[in-house]
Amino acid sequence: MSCFNFTRYHSYNDIMDYPNMKEYLKVFFSENNLELFPAELRHLPLALAEQTAASPWEGTFAEVTNQLLDAVQTVLDITDSRRRRCISLWDEEMDWTPEQEKKGGKASVFLLTPEYRKEERLMCGKGADDGSREARPAVIICPGGGYERVCFSGEGNPVMNYMEAKGYAAFVLKYRTAPERYPAPQEDLAMAMNYVREHAGEYGADPHNVMLIGFSAGGHLCASLPCLCREIAKKVRMENGREVLPEKIRPDKLCLGYPVITFGRECHEGSFQALTGGEESMREVLSIEKRITSDYPAAFLWACEDDTCVPVSNTVRMGAALKEAGVRYEIRTYPSGGHGCNLAFGNSARLWTEELIRFMK
Repeated sequence: MSCFNFTRYHSYNDIMDYPNMKEYLKVFFSENNLELFPAELRHLPLALAEQTAASPWEGTFAEVTNQLLDAVQTVLDITDSRRRRCISLWDEEMDWTPEQEKKGGKASVFLLTPEYRKEERLMCGKGADDGSREARPAVIICPGGGYERVCFSGEGNPVMNYMEAKGYAAFVLKYRTAPERYPAPQEDLAMAMNYVREHAGEYGADPHNVMLIGFSAGGHLCASLPCLCREIAKKVRMENGREVLPEKIRPDKLCLGYPVITFGRECHEGSFQALTGGEESMREVLSIEKRITSDYPAAFLWACEDDTCVPVSNTVRMGAALKEAGVRYEIRTYPSGGHGCNLAFGNSARLWTEELIRFMK
């Protein structure tokens, strides 16, 4: 198998001409982001095009090209080197493809895996794991998107790469969003937790050290699972005929970045509408700060004070609830960075990644 790489010396057109690349990038980068590249610059090397193109955010266009290259590498890891897989969680015998995405529903759900090491599989010349490696901590990353989409480009691929560099076996979940409603995303995350624990040995991961990282609405998704694991396990069994145990789908620790927490005062109303269809009886049930108990997992929370999308009060309320319940936690609020800053390397929240790693040791 070849292990081709695209660089900043390639153009947007070079990338889109690669077989099947555009269809995969609609998920791993998004169609909206692809439209950010001006047509008149698409023939130029990315390094040159980014000198002229304008970013819709405050940063430089280099951030957009960096995210594109991250997404492209992820696609190549799946389709070319076969280093990663997209496991269809509701049918583990098959891998997800863009054709599955078009079907929607459970067919669109997948777990992007780290390097897959079964005895019969080779990746770019590397042999199967001989069991000599020490088990790594595992992390499942849930990008945000207001329960309307899953934003791989900022909160999926880059965070996955960072956590792998820090020694984690990193997975990314593509979960169901609107028009699918609660508990569909929670069921998908439950299936992801169950998969990682059952297959941990194939990825050199520790099944007893699984963290969830969630951003924005993905933060709500991750924060909700420890509170709802018994209910979700029962729903999966009753509605889908799949047997999952509450203890297998409960995470060992959490990281919540600028998370949606409450559906009461100062909530992100869009997430509530997308997740529940506006079902008012679910506001209290799915306001996570009201569901915290003493056995809730250790949690690292962070947000930016200038976030005009999801009020920072969501993070503060969650911290207060954890403190009252006696749960180990750390909360960080940064003066700037807004919403959706993911790794935040270019603003005041840039230290959250190192502070997370320190907290979780």
